[in-house]
Amino acid sequence: MIFTTKCKRLHKSGRGKVPVIMEGKSEFYVKHEKELRRILKKVREELLFEVVPFWEKRVVDREYPGYLNCFDRQGDLIDVRKPGWFVGRTMYTFAALYNTMEKRQQWLEIARAGRTFMNGSFYAGRGRFQQMMSRDGRVLNGPVSIFTDHFAVKGLYEYVKACPRQEGQRDKELAGQLSDILFRNVNDPGVLAAEGIPLGFQKHAVNFMTLLVALESRELFGRRYGDILKNCVEKSLYEFASDAYEAPFEYIGTDGKPKPEGEGRLIDPGHTMEAMWFSMKAGKKCGNTEYGKRAMQVLDWVIERCYDEEYGGFYQHVDLDGALEERFKTNTYADVLAAWDDKIWWVQAECLYALAMSALYNENERHYDYFLKMYDYVQTYFRDKKYGEWYSILKRDGTLKWDDKGSELKGAYHVPRCLMQLTVLIKEYLQ
Repeated sequence: MIFTTKCKRLHKSGRGKVPVIMEGKSEFYVKHEKELRRILKKVREELLFEVVPFWEKRVVDREYPGYLNCFDRQGDLIDVRKPGWFVGRTMYTFAALYNTMEKRQQWLEIARAGRTFMNGSFYAGRGRFQQMMSRDGRVLNGPVSIFTDHFAVKGLYEYVKACPRQEGQRDKELAGQLSDILFRNVNDPGVLAAEGIPLGFQKHAVNFMTLLVALESRELFGRRYGDILKNCVEKSLYEFASDAYEAPFEYIGTDGKPKPEGEGRLIDPGHTMEAMWFSMKAGKKCGNTEYGKRAMQVLDWVIERCYDEEYGGFYQHVDLDGALEERFKTNTYADVLAAWDDKIWWVQAECLYALAMSALYNENERHYDYFLKMYDYVQTYFRDKKYGEWYSILKRDGTLKWDDKGSELKGAYHVPRCLMQLTVLIKEYLQ
């Protein structure tokens, strides 16, 4: 995986200065530089002038602790319940904006609202966090999601990096304690039972979220969780992604082998693409170029199986051989029935960023072409230029199915994270 190095050399002649010649540029860089600069400008503007403003004016509850998350297209509040996923997720997003984009005090204060909520009813004890709360903080659904715990820990990591040193040191100690518990719990059958994982299977989402938390722990704890990170990356790349089937599975057997029956036949492009960019990032940070090469291969499998060449975008999920069982043809997103070939906001965001990362890390022309297709697709169909943010779900042909901007599953996370990381990625590549 590379970012090309460029050296400047200025030539002069009797007719005056000759334009600057940049030595060491790759053919890929020369070919795409102008276009990347245009996209960088547009992505940054969408992030800072449309998506972030939508959330920063609404997400903090001014009457009770915590965040409000459920809004219709126009931004009107439609549900006052507080999903546990979006405590850690929102804390992460606004702390990351503060850490990577600009030191805006408002963003730090929004992140702090989540940190304060962790001291209240959101925390269930024993390293676990509540799944759903009422507006005033009463627990509606207890600590049943290991994903809530993952998001809380990674949100705390990002907040620690943003907050003042003395406060940060206290929270770093807490983050270490919570991390130790989390990494034990992901191997506890009793904890995982609440996720509804079918008997005899393991779920990719649990593995790659553990991968991400272990990866993001490095800035605070160095190699403390290095073995966990390595194990999770290699499971994502070499077990959930099967050479025998040339397919990435969402569920595999507990023995680490494909189990192509029932849930074991499902391919989830959003989860796979998310896992691949986590793995590429891990490879870059750990100096392992093989991770990037393998991720490129798996991305090609996802493109071949899950990209809709007729209408654009990636399907919600597909079957190994294309014939879905009836029970997998639809599922429910916060009471909205979504078909297997519908286009879901978070799937498009994760696929967009994974393709961009592979294109630039590896200077992969095929992935760059699909990145451009995806960028045009989301700009045309998902971006709401009137009210900000992205729609939730489109039908296969791009017509609108669900236009809410926030729900118990959608909030200030996948879309702003995608645009923020795209901004950083493209800027770093161009520099």
